[in-house]
Amino acid sequence: MTVSAWARQLLLVCGIVILLWSGVEDNDASAVALLGALVALPVAAMLIPRALDNLLSITAAGAVYGALTSLSVFALMLFKDLLHAHAFPDYPPQMLLGILERMPAWALAGGLAGLGCGILLRLRKPPPQK
Repeated sequence: MTVSAWARQLLLVCGIVILLWSGVEDNDASAVALLGALVALPVAAMLIPRALDNLLSITAAGAVYGALTSLSVFALMLFKDLLHAHAFPDYPPQMLLGILERMPAWALAGGLAGLGCGILLRLRKPPPQK
């Protein structure tokens, strides 16, 4: 699998944002959720070009993206908790477990988004000439 130039650049930008974000005392889950989705995007982008021919494959790629987003958010929250090591963590264990509990829902949402994108791509292709 090759990583495209934009995926490398996105990962570099995400790394810089993670470096800046990890120093801020913040317990808001929306910023880390967005950051986790951006981190998972290049991995899913490597899967999608292979999946464009088959509707089931693009649905599976979307589901993988949803699951990877959940795992990325969990890893980023855990990283920040371990980095700061407060008596009261930025993200309590219940929140971390809640992210993992929602992984099937995130995978389902990603799969449905992939299915929708696949259907739109199918409708966009011209019908075969007879």
